[in-house]
Amino acid sequence: MEGRRKNSGVARLDIKNVVRRLVKKYKTSDPFELMDALDIIYVKYPLPENVRGFYFSKLRRKIVVINSIYEKRRQIVTAAHELGHCLLHPKMNAIFLDLNTLLVTSKYENEACKFAAELLMYNIDLTKYEGYAMEQIACSLEIPENILRLAIKEGK
Repeated sequence: MEGRRKNSGVARLDIKNVVRRLVKKYKTSDPFELMDALDIIYVKYPLPENVRGFYFSKLRRKIVVINSIYEKRRQIVTAAHELGHCLLHPKMNAIFLDLNTLLVTSKYENEACKFAAELLMYNIDLTKYEGYAMEQIACSLEIPENILRLAIKEGK
């Protein structure tokens, strides 16, 4: 993927462009439809409550596991986040790194969150919500407040 900096994933400004190109090419911002189009395997499976989902690759296949105990909207947010990992950090295994190394993975998590924010907010016109509190907007859009804050911070 172009715009990649050595060992650092996609530059912050490039995340918006990655999302824009992706949505334009596949004509959807739905993370599940995008995973289908990109031939990424996803599985909804009951996981421990504190695990929303994860991404890994096996035999050159990208696989996303989404916690099926959560409601549909939370699964969509998780799918967007994990799709971000698939595209921005395709060779990373954050679970392995967290358990077996001292490498700080928060930078990669932040990038995946920014990707999810850009994707989930892609067609949202925030000018319709002027005068509303952040919590009200997030509730109305059915997205986590932190995703909304990221999208606004990144200049949505």
